[in-house]
Amino acid sequence: MNSLIFDISITFMVIAIIPCIYRVIKGPTIPDRVIAIDAMTTVIVVILGIYSYMQESAFFMDVALVLAIISFVGTVTISKYLDEGAVF
Repeated sequence: MNSLIFDISITFMVIAIIPCIYRVIKGPTIPDRVIAIDAMTTVIVVILGIYSYMQESAFFMDVALVLAIISFVGTVTISKYLDEGAVF
């Protein structure tokens, strides 16, 4: 039963990535694309967390945490650059 629930949740997460990919490709502005990439990495972090729990391995959770940190820093950096024209 647990395996079925995890499989269904991962399937829904993969389906949730599809609109993000569309917005990255067809996004009318750069901020739209940045937000879509941020949402996509959030979904990927959730998928890695679920997979880590399914496999009973902490390695995938470490990868998910590093990806979340890099995604956050990247989003803040790009947002600051778009707003002010410089990062520092």
